[in-house]
Amino acid sequence: MVETIVFPDIEKTLVDFLTSKFVAGGDSSKVFTKVPDPRPARAVRVVRNDRKARLDVEDREGRRGAHLILDRPRVVFECTDDAGGAADLAAKVRGIINAAAPGYIGAVWCDYVEDAGEENDTDPVTAAPRYTVVTDLIVRGTVLA
Repeated sequence: MVETIVFPDIEKTLVDFLTSKFVAGGDSSKVFTKVPDPRPARAVRVVRNDRKARLDVEDREGRRGAHLILDRPRVVFECTDDAGGAADLAAKVRGIINAAAPGYIGAVWCDYVEDAGEENDTDPVTAAPRYTVVTDLIVRGTVLA
């Protein structure tokens, strides 16, 4: 019998995790999944984006299946700072996330973080300076009782 696995809402988990790290470090950056109106001057938007398929050893060898308790979300962090510090904010986010594994991100166990990179990505609508950080995580789900 195949177990039913429930995976965490990784966006909410990361919003809460980054917010706590920023507060602890005295950083006033706001973290969210949906941009509020008005948009904060210094902010990080967290978006799960799994549209690009990953072809790793589990997929090549056919070992990936319903019996696995792992989720592999690709997460994009959009970092903006009207004062010109978007690159510094992105570097800070990247450092916090890369240091999180192996370990807990909030209540979620993260086995591995694969840093896919950072990009200067000026917002096309507002022309606000923006840097994006892309990260692939391997997190554990829980067995539904």
